[in-house]
Amino acid sequence: MMSHHEQDQHEPGRHETKSESFMRTMGRLRGLYGPADHRTAQEPERHGHNPEDVKEEQELAGIDIETDSEGHHYGVRRAESAD
Repeated sequence: MMSHHEQDQHEPGRHETKSESFMRTMGRLRGLYGPADHRTAQEPERHGHNPEDVKEEQELAGIDIETDSEGHHYGVRRAESAD
């Protein structure tokens, strides 16, 4: 079968799916703005903390991650030190 269109293009008259439309749009935006920056979890946030984030960080700071003999991970709240 002969095709008169580019390999990455659709047959003329073929309807484009939502995912194909989304990917085509993202490709155009990437061409316009460049690739997205990937942050690492260790990189500090570039904006101020909101109160809920601060509260969550404080709660998580009091939890240790334990691993049982089968390799399952779970959180254990640290015992409060008697000062």
